[in-house]
Amino acid sequence: MTSTFYTLTLHEIALRCGVEPTFVQQLLEVGIIEAHSGDESQFSSEITLRVHRAVRLQRDLGVNLEGAAVILQLLDQIEALEHELRGRRRG
Repeated sequence: MTSTFYTLTLHEIALRCGVEPTFVQQLLEVGIIEAHSGDESQFSSEITLRVHRAVRLQRDLGVNLEGAAVILQLLDQIEALEHELRGRRRG
């Protein structure tokens, strides 16, 4: 199964996620999201999931952006380890 990736601007991400562009800029500054291929004005469409996660961490748990960055990094590592473990079990 292949995925199709689109690039979005910072403002398009904000609109899709229902947040202010300044919030998306803050996520970029603390490293929660990264620009697509080094182009500071373009982002992968997959970023919207990460923005939604950061919003939920802030809104539902009261986590600040730096804390959200650490939590999301740890979740990334867990997902990568789970993926590796599934691969080893298969073959």
